[in-house]
Amino acid sequence: MTLSSAPPLETLTHRVGHVSTLTVDPARNDRLLGIDIWYPASTDSGTVTEYELIPGVRFTSASAHEDSPVSPGTHPLIVWSHGRTGTRHNYSLLCEALASRGYIVISPDHPGDGLFDWFLGNNVDDVTNERNRQGDLRLCIDAALGHHSALTEWLTGSVDPHRVFVGGHSYGGLSALATTSYLHEYTPDERVRATVVAQAFSRTMATEFFTSLARPTLLLVGQADLTTPPHTDADPAWSILQARTDNAAQQSRRIDLVHAPHQGCSDFVLYNELAPQVEGIPEAVLEYLGAIAAEIPAEWFSTWRQGLQQHVHHIDEFLQSL
Repeated sequence: MTLSSAPPLETLTHRVGHVSTLTVDPARNDRLLGIDIWYPASTDSGTVTEYELIPGVRFTSASAHEDSPVSPGTHPLIVWSHGRTGTRHNYSLLCEALASRGYIVISPDHPGDGLFDWFLGNNVDDVTNERNRQGDLRLCIDAALGHHSALTEWLTGSVDPHRVFVGGHSYGGLSALATTSYLHEYTPDERVRATVVAQAFSRTMATEFFTSLARPTLLLVGQADLTTPPHTDADPAWSILQARTDNAAQQSRRIDLVHAPHQGCSDFVLYNELAPQVEGIPEAVLEYLGAIAAEIPAEWFSTWRQGLQQHVHHIDEFLQSL
């Protein structure tokens, strides 16, 4: 069964291509990653991309086409990290819109912290999870820059090595920030120029984590976020950044989004719109979607496309300013 998705969030600046693939990291016991890649394309030569909602049920992309050729020239890279219990394609509308604005966006699954890992009891502990996530993000950057050619040799020469960014949602926001931190076991990835985090989970991190961030950071904060509310996560982090006088901190920004819930940057409102069209959808899926919907204010349900487009606008504006 294939459903129709939302229209694109905005008028397309570039056509959008998409590739979904698997890769093995031999440096980490052959860790297997699923990876989605969106990118500015020169033509719409491939079939329209479809994403899986649940096994056997898919929905069509708003704008992406499969295996279309990459636009000529070099493009900035964003590696996007999903939240806890998420998947790599939970942010398809966000990633497609960023690709339309000229970015190559790579989003990996994080095995051990994905939706089905938690459903099946295969989730890993936090320390292991964060180490895995850091390795996953570095692998994606390696791949995009041609150091893991089995994955993305078709991208060779298409990524601007001086404009490499890492972003993430919720726990993925913490993972993104960790790529530029000097705290304890973290080693900054010197290739990362800035980080972008949406509704980030950061309350567990010590003050030193934020005083040691080596690159500019954009904090997108949902004022209606009940999972990582501003007072427990964004506010403490931002107060530390504001107290710093170095260039990285001075270039950092905080954007507060009125009515934005924890899932403000994801496709979950779209999922709630599509689910009633699926006959015989499992009760567990409906309960999961219902639990998320219960934390989304009515104002966001009626304007979520505009709200998601605001995320795209602020991300692009911030990265263009650097």
